[in-house]
Amino acid sequence: MTSGLLYSFLAVFMPLFVVIDPFGALVLFIGMTSEMTEKERRIVTKDASIYGLAIMIFFAIVGRYILLFFGISVEALEIAGGLILLIMGIQMVREGDRPKSQGGNVEHDAGIVPFATPLLAGPGAISLIIILMNGPFVPVDLLTLISVSILFAIVFIFFTFSSTILRFLGAKSMKAITRIFGLLVAGFAIQYMLLALQSLGIIVLS
Repeated sequence: MTSGLLYSFLAVFMPLFVVIDPFGALVLFIGMTSEMTEKERRIVTKDASIYGLAIMIFFAIVGRYILLFFGISVEALEIAGGLILLIMGIQMVREGDRPKSQGGNVEHDAGIVPFATPLLAGPGAISLIIILMNGPFVPVDLLTLISVSILFAIVFIFFTFSSTILRFLGAKSMKAITRIFGLLVAGFAIQYMLLALQSLGIIVLS
């Protein structure tokens, strides 16, 4: 892999990594499935990984056509997605955890809701993948699909070995990592909004 291709891959992979945040998702997974049996947790893990990946690939492939159908510009999506990511990043920094989608008991089909969506394939991640698919990196379609596939493979591994990972890292370390990711998410959010404003000719970036 050439240095240029590696740079393009990381430029696509890293924003997706910090937004999907396997570490933060793992903390919630452990907390919300603590009363489940190992068999039930395996089912939730499989459903979260498969359906979350399917949702992301769906919006990666057809997201731009949805924008065209509704007459939404990429710049408008960058600003809207940036605002969503900014809110998510602030919540991650404040709470040291992924934003919680719901309370109460977790049902056995929780792999789809809330884990696949909105925890993993939430509004921020969906907005981001549509933005990335319209980005300048080449080959952007392939890099984005490979990146999101790798990320959900990581999520699957994390959820499968959640108890072992938690014992190794500790809950406090996981929360600290998520807070750092929250800062990065907020940074990406501001950058996307600035790029949108630059594309519209409102500001000029050096």
